Amino acid sequence: MLRRASIRWRALRWRAHNWLARHPRLHSGLHAAGSMKSGPEAMARGVAIGLFIGLTPTVGFQTVLIIILCIALAGNFPTAFVASFVSNPFTAAPLYWVFHELGEAVFRYIPLLAQDMDAWYLQGIGDEITYTLLGSLLIATPTAMAGYWASRQLSAAWQRHRDRRRAERAARRDRRDR
Repeated sequence: MLRRASIRWRALRWRAHNWLARHPRLHSGLHAAGSMKSGPEAMARGVAIGLFIGLTPTVGFQTVLIIILCIALAGNFPTAFVASFVSNPFTAAPLYWVFHELGEAVFRYIPLLAQDMDAWYLQGIGDEITYTLLGSLLIATPTAMAGYWASRQLSAAWQRHRDRRRAERAARRDRRDR
């Protein structure tokens, strides 16, 4: 299962890199802004940005928001792009339904918010948008924070593993060259 996840991750990263190859000016701009760094911190920021944007109702301009946040926060853009696939055509409808139900429950059952149920932003389609936005923020924020922490730990462990393997190869090369 871990092997399959690794293959899928590489395929998604390759997709992000192909997208960047089709947009060379953006690619060079992201490099200049530091949004193509691959250290554990930049990767973790990229995951957090991608999860946050992917779990908010921003379909249609997710990539633009990801680019802006990656430049502003120096997050890794390809990682953010891949992490944003948490919301895709198959998961969008169930996610939005959960966002709406959670947002409505919070508005109805928290006393501070339930006092003024006739507010202008809760009239017509405004209530649907408000509920969905609130529910998505309640899910996206802790998920992005958890994704940041988990990816930071995994990325740092992977970096240590790679460094250890490089040191072992260099030691073998030195012994062989003597």
